[in-house]
Amino acid sequence: MRTFTLQISLLLLLTTGPTFALDEPGQDLPFLGRYPGSIIDSYKTAHYDEVTIPLGILGKKGFTKSETVEGQVTYIRYKVPEDRSPLEFIRNYQQALQRAGFHVLWQCADHGCRTPDADVAATFWRGAPTRYTGGAEIFNFENGRMLSAEHRATDGVRTIVFINDNTLFGHSQDASVYAVQIKPMQSGMVSSDAGQLTSESMAGSLIQQGHFAMHLPFDFNQATLRPDAQSTLMALSQLMEQHPSLRIRLEGHTDQVGSAAYNQKLSLNRALAVKSALTAQGIVGQRIEVTGFGATRPIAGNDTDEGRVQNRRVEVVDLSPGAIAGLRPANASITHALAINSAPTIRNSVYHRNATPITGIPAN
Repeated sequence: MRTFTLQISLLLLLTTGPTFALDEPGQDLPFLGRYPGSIIDSYKTAHYDEVTIPLGILGKKGFTKSETVEGQVTYIRYKVPEDRSPLEFIRNYQQALQRAGFHVLWQCADHGCRTPDADVAATFWRGAPTRYTGGAEIFNFENGRMLSAEHRATDGVRTIVFINDNTLFGHSQDASVYAVQIKPMQSGMVSSDAGQLTSESMAGSLIQQGHFAMHLPFDFNQATLRPDAQSTLMALSQLMEQHPSLRIRLEGHTDQVGSAAYNQKLSLNRALAVKSALTAQGIVGQRIEVTGFGATRPIAGNDTDEGRVQNRRVEVVDLSPGAIAGLRPANASITHALAINSAPTIRNSVYHRNATPITGIPAN
């Protein structure tokens, strides 16, 4: 996973020996430093929140163009040396960002950042401690610059940086820096017994449908199972212990973010992680086949966060029909659990379950 560290090769500081104040409330971005002589006077970070990135000037009814993104957010406000102009400041940051693989999405200068009838302030992130009401940024400056830039990693992870540098009343100079790593929210943090997969609901789903989906908690772009996946894995292990002749195939799936080759590898590795967890609990590995389909079998649209979450899954397929034929759903609660946890089968030209798999994927 590419986090805010991006890669060590992207670690670009604007100076090799900055002087940091001991009482600063935060620290520089790990991939982008400060202009020499600048001091952090305001700082905040959030694991996951919503930010509006301007991609056009501020008009009477808001930005003429913008994008609202969700992910890990960092806000830094610097006090910039008064003998440095916003032009010099923003040009240095622009060069550093471009060397790090970012490309500029939009920039503006002075009164060209807003229309004459626009408000003098706008909020990008309400959590930003800008010292203005509602976390607003000021657009009513005589001398100022704004810039939005984006980095897209090879695995599809996006990082967006927005910088607003301006002079206040012709003397002091402030610079706000926003950085957002766009990623899905860490879900599954609040448990619900009604929606919890059990060995009984798994068995009922295999009997009725021949497969079911597990939306297991993995770290973003990683194949490492988190501790909160253990209850689901334990239920699957119990099911296989109760039915020794049951053989399954674990099918890994991803959303469409990233390249086809990357997604295929990630989906396979996540299925392998589930197999490793089961064998660690005593299930014989020969009873478990593993494959990865990448993003080739979506069950929801990939144009929304909700759809992408549904597509990131590991499906369990019954390879031994009749192995658990003696078990039937005993009550409506099992049917309810199935409705919540099983992946929907949407039969149309876009979302399907019977697409041709990627060839050459080992099943071990």
